[in-house]
Formats: sequence, structure tokens, C-alpha cells
Amino acid sequence: MSVSALDHVGSEPEGGLTYRMVAPSRAATVKVARDWVVAVLRSAGCGSEVGERARLCVSEVVTNAHRHTGTPEIAVEVSLLGGRVTVYVYDCAPERWPEQGGGGVMATCGRGLALVAATADDWAAVAQGDCVKVVWFSFEVAV
Repeated sequence: MSVSALDHVGSEPEGGLTYRMVAPSRAATVKVARDWVVAVLRSAGCGSEVGERARLCVSEVVTNAHRHTGTPEIAVEVSLLGGRVTVYVYDCAPERWPEQGGGGVMATCGRGLALVAATADDWAAVAQGDCVKVVWFSFEVAV
């Protein structure tokens, strides 16, 4: 290994880092996605608090994509840039917008996005053209 290669060990490249996975829309994909995101964050040196917050949000958003969109594939992307972690969850159903349910305390469904809103520092859902929707959430991290 050259000395110049060691200069960047432990530091974030100027453009940040992005990791992406694509999986079939299946119930098991929820676990695969949340474990993958936590592994990426752990490898990047993010603290366990951020990992656990991300685990909850990934579970909710990927579950929504699987259960409510009929999309054949779900893509998950993790971006680490400038002291911020942003997770994007893509599906192929831009016509199916997530709703923040008002089911009350005893509701067994419909509270996922309220959990994301309470857990993440920021989040949104946006269409990307006619064929893709992305729900993203982000966290500030200590660098």
C-alpha cells in the first residue's frame, strides 16, 4: 500500500460515500435492508445511536414499500456526506403516496411514518419522474 493511499484512511472523500442495494419486494427484504443499512453505518464509524435510529426508519419505510405499492423491487441507498447520513428507499409506484396515519394509540398499523418523523432529523417523499418514488430520511452524525 502506498503512503498516499493511507492519507485517506478514516476520512470521508470530498464527494462522500454512497452504498446501494436492490432486492425483490418480499417480506424478508425488510430484515435484509435494515441489517444492511446498520452494517454500512457501523463500517463507516457511525455510532450505535444512529444505527438504531436508522434501523427503525428503514424497517418502517421498506415495509411500506413492500406492503402498499406492489413494486417488484425495492432499492435502498445510504449516503454519507458532510456529517449527515441520508437513507433513500426507492419503489416503482409514484402514484402511491405514503400517508401519516391517525389511527390512535391502539392502532396496529398506520403509525410508521409518524415514527420516522419522530426519529429522523428530516424526511420526505418525492416522485422521480413517472416511474419512481423515493422516501428518504436523514440524521446528523458526529464526524
